[in-house]
Amino acid sequence: MRLGEVQFFILWIHEGRETPLALVSLYSTPEPRLLKASHNTLWSCEHQGDSALQFIDAKIIQSVVAMIPHTPAIEAQQLGERFFLVEKPGLDVAVIGGMDETEHGHDNRTID
Repeated sequence: MRLGEVQFFILWIHEGRETPLALVSLYSTPEPRLLKASHNTLWSCEHQGDSALQFIDAKIIQSVVAMIPHTPAIEAQQLGERFFLVEKPGLDVAVIGGMDETEHGHDNRTID
């Protein structure tokens, strides 16, 4: 599995066949020491920008995630700016924020 930031989607038509493509900027593979220390839960990657642009078949995208900036240190060594994976952002925020639905079907949102 690889992580990437989608830049845009296109529909490529070649010899009458349509293929949805996404241009993505791939993140680096996870930092192995952080991955091991976290029992494979902290996927800390470097954003590679334009140097890692690649077209992929849009159908292979498995999930939409958030990449949150952080600056970790290992054994007193700063690793610089990296990004860590958060799956399904927003679901927890909706519960924490007090989002609920009334009997009448209206959305009542509170921000705490």
